[in-house]
Amino acid sequence: MQDLIKIEDCVILIDSSRSMVRKDFKPNRLLVALETAKRFIHEKFLIDPKDRIAILSFGANVAKLIPFSYEEEKLLKALNRIQISGNGSLNEGLAFSVQFLVGEVRKLGGKTNRIFIISDNKLEYSDKIQKIIEITKGLGVYVDVCQLGKTEDHSQSILKKIAKITGGQYGFFNNSKALLNAGASYASKKELKTSTDYFSPDKKSEIAPLISEIALQLRRPNLLDIRLMMSSKERGQEKCQICHSVKAQITGADFYSEGRYCPSCERPMHLSCVAMWAKKTEYKENVFRCPFCFFLLELPPTASKLVEEKVDVEEPKIKLIDESGIDVTKMTLIPELEIDKIDASCTFCHSIFLGDYKVFQCEKCGAYYHEPCLNKMHNEINACRNCGAQITFK
Repeated sequence: MQDLIKIEDCVILIDSSRSMVRKDFKPNRLLVALETAKRFIHEKFLIDPKDRIAILSFGANVAKLIPFSYEEEKLLKALNRIQISGNGSLNEGLAFSVQFLVGEVRKLGGKTNRIFIISDNKLEYSDKIQKIIEITKGLGVYVDVCQLGKTEDHSQSILKKIAKITGGQYGFFNNSKALLNAGASYASKKELKTSTDYFSPDKKSEIAPLISEIALQLRRPNLLDIRLMMSSKERGQEKCQICHSVKAQITGADFYSEGRYCPSCERPMHLSCVAMWAKKTEYKENVFRCPFCFFLLELPPTASKLVEEKVDVEEPKIKLIDESGIDVTKMTLIPELEIDKIDASCTFCHSIFLGDYKVFQCEKCGAYYHEPCLNKMHNEINACRNCGAQITFK
């Protein structure tokens, strides 16, 4: 089988810490790093103009210079906005880069995801960096590194370790010419030996191991949805976009009891219809893509039991699980040591958990929330966004 080459989404992550103003590279390290990024961008679009690039910098803080774009001129102008500040915070820069890519991975699959770091490696190792490395690898993201400096310490290079673990490319450069040449050579596409495309028959076996952590659950109808249904000609009705019917074809249930929406395209669907679709097309366990916008979704725990295979019958039997009877919930604080084990993202902001905030879990549906997200949601609707149950506090 021929090697597969795909469209790539790449985040350029440039070190903007104070050490990058040293003049051992002429005129200084930062300006040479920026020129390296320019060469990378230019060469990448010569190879494939369909690729996309985003640019971030990390010093005392992480700065988003430009979101994903395939317009070379805008990307080059964005590099002029970089500012020197403090010491390099690699864990925050890498985490922000991963979050950028997570938003794209949730969309239609079949792309290669990369992070290209340019830094002098004046960085400190931490447990947070290790966690981000593991997440990055688990999501199938390559990390390529150009490290610049006069003396390379192989035993202490965090950047070299990141590149090795994620399957990326690493290079150490002690002069400007070599670094600039690397900017162009690193633009070459990754050649994939296996396919993780949504349409590939091998998608179940080749999917990135942590893909389920970033899949989102279907959205329940909120108060506004219900009011709109009540004000329509057919009170309380919404037509499912899978079966094209008001009532679920298999269970006969209406949209009040079985209605869900895709959080991306907002298409209405019956839960039993979704269960049928997910059973036939799932990536891994209960992870599948929306049949309309191909957004990455996770079948709710209760809905995963809706589909039961019947012996000697081609189509599965669907049975509806009663989710009524519980209208309130409590939010339980997750112990700090358990946050690393959470295999889901925040239901409110959809970001993965990096240990920056306290984390709470809904006792009814199991949805997780950052503390600031929970407080904002409580002030807005006083209910769990996932299951709709009213929040009470102990």
